[in-house]
Amino acid sequence: MTKKFDLFVIGGGSGGVRAARVASSKGMKVGLAEGWSLGGTCVNRGCVPKKLYSYSSHFSEDIELMSSFGWSVSKKKFSWNKLVQNKKKEIKRLSQIYNSLLANSGVEIFSGFAEFLDSESIKIGKKTIQSKNFLIAVGTQPNRLNFKASKEIVTSDEAFDLKSLPKKILILGGGYIAVEFAAIFNGLGVNTTICIRREKVLKGFDDDVVDQLTIQMKEKGIKIISNDFPQEISKKNNLFDVKYKRNKSEKFNLVMEATGRSPNIERLNLEKIKIKLSKKSSIIVNDYFETSCKNIYAIGDVIDRIQLTPVAIAEAMILVNNLTKKKKEKFKYNNVPSAVFSNPNYAYVGFTETEAKKKYKKIEIFTSSFRPLRFSLSKKKEKVFIKLIVNSQNNKVIGLHYLGEHAAEIVQGFSVAIVNGLTKKAFDKTIGIHPTSAEEVVTMKK
Repeated sequence: MTKKFDLFVIGGGSGGVRAARVASSKGMKVGLAEGWSLGGTCVNRGCVPKKLYSYSSHFSEDIELMSSFGWSVSKKKFSWNKLVQNKKKEIKRLSQIYNSLLANSGVEIFSGFAEFLDSESIKIGKKTIQSKNFLIAVGTQPNRLNFKASKEIVTSDEAFDLKSLPKKILILGGGYIAVEFAAIFNGLGVNTTICIRREKVLKGFDDDVVDQLTIQMKEKGIKIISNDFPQEISKKNNLFDVKYKRNKSEKFNLVMEATGRSPNIERLNLEKIKIKLSKKSSIIVNDYFETSCKNIYAIGDVIDRIQLTPVAIAEAMILVNNLTKKKKEKFKYNNVPSAVFSNPNYAYVGFTETEAKKKYKKIEIFTSSFRPLRFSLSKKKEKVFIKLIVNSQNNKVIGLHYLGEHAAEIVQGFSVAIVNGLTKKAFDKTIGIHPTSAEEVVTMKK
């Protein structure tokens, strides 16, 4: 028997789940298919476990810092297995919450991968399903490179569940995933090296902040190999033998690839329904998330706009509202705050200096670098670096970049002001809370 729906969602990540729940609450008959675990990449193999591991990696520095405040810890001991097991319990709990939210919303859940038969029907295992509308929200998967030892090289998908912590790791790539995992492994006591083809990590982020972060990463013991990349990686006697293009070689206990992600579309059979794709294989959509098939929509990482969980959720809300209203709304991608959970943390909202110079005739830059009070009694060299970018023509703050402890928590608050067009003069009128690091944002002068 063929089941029929008003909307069928393919992908049980944050965006897909939100779309399904909201659509069902508006009276639609909704189904959802997920071949892995509900919650998608963010809950199972991304944001959530990464942040948990990031917390864990910071405790080694916190213990060292405690002595400067009069505390002493007689023995420092870390259990990787305990961290992994506790993480698994939390992820299972969150996945069950997603399942309950969908079930309580009246969404019918299908366990399995969907494959299009035509523009109005799909197959999940042996089940055939028809729907007036489909939503593709399948996200992305890690890119894989081709080396002799490729089968034993891990990605972010496997890194959270390693059987044991390596003594020495090589991370290929310089994006935010590579930088975050470098901070995690380094904080957990692993000899950590990043290798990148270009000069700097975090391409596309603000250059000044990247430079400051790179200095502090190196001071914490993370090695960065620039303008080079492995020519071959093989494995012998439980060690990875890495040969670089410059004819150097080095051995590691583990190699991790973090060289970007690609749309997770292989199983969908999109060629059957002639869905148009970009050169990077992301699904092409218009301003209303319509694909080249008018009854098939796509949101989230698979459309490669801004690959962030809150963005996918916001896209889902707009999409469902557009399906139920005559007047359609477009999603605005400007001023989306984001963070890199490096060590120290980096968060920002608005433009980088390079982007601002391309868009505005004249800008003003305000920067501040200082050692926070929390480290003043210790020998820690870590500094906070803050950068404000202002449009000179109307005095509006168009970019805020913060490098330092709790950066994401701080920028989340200030992003409300920047999204709503507050001026530098308005920032200057605001009294800071003393003594805090965040007060520097409202006291910056040239």
